[in-house]
Amino acid sequence: MDLNSFWNKDVKRNWERYKTARERVVRHAVRPHEEKAEHESQGRRVFAEGFGFYKLFWVFVICSILGAMIEFLFVGLTSGQWMSRSSLVMGQFSIVWGFGGTLMTWALHRLIDKDDRYIFISGTILGGLFEYTCSWLGEKMFGVIFWDYSHMRFNIDGRVNLTYCFFWGLAAVIWIKLVYPWMSKLIERLPILFGRLLTWLLVVFMLFDMAISSAALYRMNQRDKGYVASNWAEEYVDEHYTDEWIEQRYRNMKKVD
Repeated sequence: MDLNSFWNKDVKRNWERYKTARERVVRHAVRPHEEKAEHESQGRRVFAEGFGFYKLFWVFVICSILGAMIEFLFVGLTSGQWMSRSSLVMGQFSIVWGFGGTLMTWALHRLIDKDDRYIFISGTILGGLFEYTCSWLGEKMFGVIFWDYSHMRFNIDGRVNLTYCFFWGLAAVIWIKLVYPWMSKLIERLPILFGRLLTWLLVVFMLFDMAISSAALYRMNQRDKGYVASNWAEEYVDEHYTDEWIEQRYRNMKKVD
């Protein structure tokens, strides 16, 4: 087999096709209105085209699942402790990663054709602010913290540290430059009717999951303060989501005074 001929006729041709496809994907990610105009000119209807609610919701769901998986593997491989890293009581969803990925996509997607350092710096700052805010809200609303960086150098109130801020910056570069453009196209391949139906089913499920998870953490905090259940909803939460169950589900969680 002539390797030079194989390269010239097949590999090189496929590589040129890939570059052309990537240019189109990146162009649409940077300027979603052009994508919509292109579809309209071709008489095509596409699910979640552009940069609207459907696209961002699926980014949220995908990042939530990927985040829970990445943390599960990272913690397991580095510490030998295999535990759920889900933010919710049902399923494996990391809400911090979900909202973080959505925020990064919304704020930084227009930088996709810029130099990597602009995305890295923006992602580092934005990720640090986001992580600090999430930690502060968890403590103030539920009296718990899910991570503590007090033992690490260059931390702020134990809520965020420089190393993980850099990780947010690196993750932003990988997501914006490599993953999101192609993920966006995969989302758009869903059939329109099926995609919309599945989206709203997931919206209802995620809202319910977040509501019951918040209620479980809230009631744990209230029980610690000596408040007994005052209605059927609180009684249901106390019965099904005891302190022992919550501590087993959120094994990295710490209560604060």
